[in-house]
Amino acid sequence: MENDKRARDMKKEEKEKEEYKEGLIKTLTPLLFGVLAGVISFYVIKNPTSEDGLLIAILMVLVQKFVYPFLHTSLKGVKDWIYISFITLFCWFISFSLLLNIHI
Repeated sequence: MENDKRARDMKKEEKEKEEYKEGLIKTLTPLLFGVLAGVISFYVIKNPTSEDGLLIAILMVLVQKFVYPFLHTSLKGVKDWIYISFITLFCWFISFSLLLNIHI
């Protein structure tokens, strides 16, 4: 009886660790891609008022579709894609804005 409870607790802890790891991957990957998009936008786009920088950020969101299978992470629907898109675009905006302000 006690062994069954211990086995269930270990399975539960293992599942929680796996979910935590997957959550970290789903948070840090868009963060890095957003910062990368901001740096690319800063060096490639000559006119900061154009919308080409946003295009780079959107392309980085699409590139992530092919990165997640290599990270062994599954995306379970629209909710995950909205989260990933928001984090990527937010980090792009922050990093691009900071680089523009530092440059001036």
